[in-house]
Amino acid sequence: MDPPQNPNVGSSSSSSRRPDVGSSSSPRPDVGSSSSSPRPEVGSSSSSSSLSLPRFSLIVMMGTTHSIPPVFGCRIDPTARVPKKDDEAPPEHEFSFKWYREYISPSIPRDKIKCSVHPDEVATFRCNDCVKLKLPFKGSYHCSPTCYSGAWEKHRMCHRCAKAVGETSSDNQQAEEEMYGWLDFEDDPLNEIPKLERDGKQWVEVCSSRCYVPTVNDLNCRLMLESKAVDCSTGLDLCLSDIIMTVPVLYPPHQKPRSMLECRRKLGDSDLKAHTCSGVKFSVLSYNVLGNLYTDPFRYSYCPEWARSWEYRQQNLLNEIIEYDADILCLQEVQSNHLEYFFEPELAKCGYSVIYKKRRGSFFARDGLCMDGCATFYRRDVFKEIVKYECAFDSSVMRVIEALQPLEPQQRDRACIRLKKDNVALVVILEKLESEGTCDGIRPRICVANTHISANPKFPDVKLFQVVDLITRLDKIAEMKIPLLVCGDFNSLPLSEPHKFITAGRVDNLPNDTDPFGICQHLKLHHSLPLKSAYASFYNSDGIEEEQRRKFNSESREPLFTHLTPSFTGTLDYLFYTEDSLTLDGVLELLDRDNLGVGIPSPFWSSDHIALMARFVLNSTSPQQLGSRAIPADLWP
Repeated sequence: MDPPQNPNVGSSSSSSRRPDVGSSSSPRPDVGSSSSSPRPEVGSSSSSSSLSLPRFSLIVMMGTTHSIPPVFGCRIDPTARVPKKDDEAPPEHEFSFKWYREYISPSIPRDKIKCSVHPDEVATFRCNDCVKLKLPFKGSYHCSPTCYSGAWEKHRMCHRCAKAVGETSSDNQQAEEEMYGWLDFEDDPLNEIPKLERDGKQWVEVCSSRCYVPTVNDLNCRLMLESKAVDCSTGLDLCLSDIIMTVPVLYPPHQKPRSMLECRRKLGDSDLKAHTCSGVKFSVLSYNVLGNLYTDPFRYSYCPEWARSWEYRQQNLLNEIIEYDADILCLQEVQSNHLEYFFEPELAKCGYSVIYKKRRGSFFARDGLCMDGCATFYRRDVFKEIVKYECAFDSSVMRVIEALQPLEPQQRDRACIRLKKDNVALVVILEKLESEGTCDGIRPRICVANTHISANPKFPDVKLFQVVDLITRLDKIAEMKIPLLVCGDFNSLPLSEPHKFITAGRVDNLPNDTDPFGICQHLKLHHSLPLKSAYASFYNSDGIEEEQRRKFNSESREPLFTHLTPSFTGTLDYLFYTEDSLTLDGVLELLDRDNLGVGIPSPFWSSDHIALMARFVLNSTSPQQLGSRAIPADLWP
């Protein structure tokens, strides 16, 4: 059988998509993850025969450093640059990289590798094609041939999607019967490669690309990265080589998989007709993934440093999202650089397309200027995009401010500053590709709104303004009889004014102390959309078990929490749907508070929010209800 293969071997640094690799970009002061060259604990190797030191210096940075261990299956993604020296720019240059693993007598901890389907079982099978196609490691391990066979259809779909986006060459094409093999840790092909001697240690070269994904062979071993900058005109080293050594590679803990819970309804319930009249079923996930911009080490000090690093969190989040297998993903706090370099290409391998709306403003990160926003992914073999609408709530502020004419100009200015928050919403109308549920050849459509509402608890009027603005705009879509889903982080507690406005259809004006400028009296505080919370509807359904019921608030019927930190525990995230056109079929089970320690993120869960997910059935509809009417050109003119 095939031995474990290293997906990093044979990669070239030229395939990197990072704009700063190979360039002489300006310093990145926000990255303090590694010290400058040379590294005294390893020693730097001079790249010049001259006795004088080179004029320029090479700086390499990465999240995994001397104190933060690399993690099995989680990509290490360094950046390199040669800064100016006394205002003199370096000549045109390119970088080369070599990764080494410290050689230790083969003793790979076989029992640490767990099955991706049954995490309590030791893995004995591995899908080699998943490795070759650079799909997440976590999903490629199985405990038996039966386990692997049961997951084969999902594997095959991922293989096809990954090949379709061009992530592999023809060398990776295999007959289906050869796509798996036994794990054979003793037959490590890299053991035969000549070893590098450095400071009394032996090192085996494992990769020559910029990025590296630690494999099973790296567990409990240190890694070393040697980087060089080469002058393009002379072919000589431009500066001293840079050496980074890590601490031993960790194997990450496994979280218990979350199951879908069926929504049971009473016999004779009119909603049951939807299950037999339409058959169009789909699932939607909403998840605030905690942008790396906001991972304050003091706020999240209870989480180990390695589990807080983006290198670990991005992969753990991706593994979790893929495991849920939703048709539509509504993600919040997705940084623009993380979308471009990670989420979009990785989820494309799994068959997703994406639309994105970034907040205004920017922060300086390793990859340059970036900001977070809302990203909506959808399966391209299930839906196609008909139209999208982007909303920046601060663009609607002046309409309200103009209504505040009785106020003094100074007060209006203060009200404007108060309302002008850079939160966003992203709305898309999707059309089902499959023929099921069509009526007279018209395919069903759904409208999905993904939003992240202002977080400041001192400004409840701003929260209500943004929610009202969104729902009022969605009224135009509802007039077309298109089913609506409104998902996101609303930063509003159950039974608060924004929550009541959405679910009850109206709300009274806020008290003067929370609406000091009288903003709410100029808002349309009522709507006719039949919006209900998916999790509250599940709580109201028949047959909910006590184990699940205790995870809800009996008064609001919403989850006890969707956000959990030592400073705040409560529900801020929701999945709302129009109950006249969609029937709730099931929800993703909630997490048990007692099993989460002081808070999240943690080594198990990589955001301070939990993911919410629901499965719906499209009710039986007429041609008009399938969205055949003209679509508005813009919701925010």
